Amino acid sequence: MSESFSWMFVDFIPLLYERRRVARQCKVEIWLNPSPLVESLNIKKVEAKKQEKTQSMNYVV
Repeated sequence: MSESFSWMFVDFIPLLYERRRVARQCKVEIWLNPSPLVESLNIKKVEAKKQEKTQSMNYVV
């Protein structure tokens, strides 16, 4: 069985894993932090609109 391996770095510590596990980890990291994808697609931030909506809501308890 010849499996392909790849390096994955955690801080400065190199770890040798199967290539499919490294690819899966990269997908998870992009899913958790989509900022590189957002920058490459030139998508504008919507945070200002969310703040305006939350400021206008008042609840009586």
